[in-house]
Amino acid sequence: MVNQLVITYDTDLIVNRAMMILFAAICLTILYVRFAMAERPAKVEKFSVLNLSTVAEGVYYPESSPATLLDEFETPDYKASAFLPRVPVLEVTRVNEGIRANVNKLITALGVEFRLLRAERSLIILVPLAIILSILDLAFFKVVPEVSYSASYASGTAKALLLFLMGVTVFYTGEAMHRDREARIEPVLWATPAPNSVFLLSKFLATLLLALSLIVLVGLAAIVIQIIRGHTPIDAQPFLITYLVILVPSLLFLTAISIALNVLLRNKYVVYMVSVGTGAGLFYLYSIGYNHWLYNPLLYQLWKYADLTGAGNNQARIFLQRLYCLGIASASLSLAHLFFQRKSTTGLITAGRPNGNGWSLLIMIASVAIAVVVGSMIVA
Repeated sequence: MVNQLVITYDTDLIVNRAMMILFAAICLTILYVRFAMAERPAKVEKFSVLNLSTVAEGVYYPESSPATLLDEFETPDYKASAFLPRVPVLEVTRVNEGIRANVNKLITALGVEFRLLRAERSLIILVPLAIILSILDLAFFKVVPEVSYSASYASGTAKALLLFLMGVTVFYTGEAMHRDREARIEPVLWATPAPNSVFLLSKFLATLLLALSLIVLVGLAAIVIQIIRGHTPIDAQPFLITYLVILVPSLLFLTAISIALNVLLRNKYVVYMVSVGTGAGLFYLYSIGYNHWLYNPLLYQLWKYADLTGAGNNQARIFLQRLYCLGIASASLSLAHLFFQRKSTTGLITAGRPNGNGWSLLIMIASVAIAVVVGSMIVA
């Protein structure tokens, strides 16, 4: 019976609880001191005000050069225009439109995103942790070659890396999409003469290249582990095939979906909640046997290396499923461009030709059509 349960609060229990409260207080104090965002008010300096006289409209010196003479100092006997040479001035125009100008803007914005990513302190912990956990099984447990040792190492790292790619993509996409607003510089950036695609693609490509660099590091670490364990010969082809077919399309899909969710929901914490909930729900369905190709974009537990080389039975279906994911990714990016908060134009058609929003609508329709057609082929 619960009402007959007797609990004695002895000295050890009280000391333990007090130590836990003290430890929590110390952690909260360190957290507050380390990550406090409020800036201390700067010391206000007092300035003296000088009562200076206003500047005169002009001062005329007879010994001045004819090139410095102004019209108001011209006299009937001395005309400045007679001494000034007539030099044709080149007409200068600012090029701000066209593919080349937009590509230069995208490269500049991408460089800014890379510098901001380099300042992220979480990368110091996340990248080594992802590498270690991705090669942990291969480093300490027995590796059974499926086709070859290189194929087994490539397949093992690809399967272990999927979860980290999901976390990296969702987290860093959310940070990149909302960093400008949190730093209160978003109006300044939006005032620059750059199309919306530059703002979206720079963040998309920055997150994508960050995750790709993580894939390269994991692959190199797996090769080093393979050499140390003496599982030779080393073959780079299984790594290239596995990563290009399995990881890269999955990464494109995850990054595009994250960009679209951040644009539509407009709150990174809501996006995190939706992403974690959706991922947990899908993995639960996969674990109980509901593992269909249409709602398994990462191909979780649906492939083996033999399928990628044609020796298995699922090579054609894997190719169609990858095309299906790329169609959804393209539609997601187009949708994000359509609903991006910064509006440069009001309509879809301007001056008889489609602007960026018009092209986004056309690309989204074409991408959805491709995804529907390919999805029907997968089901069939």
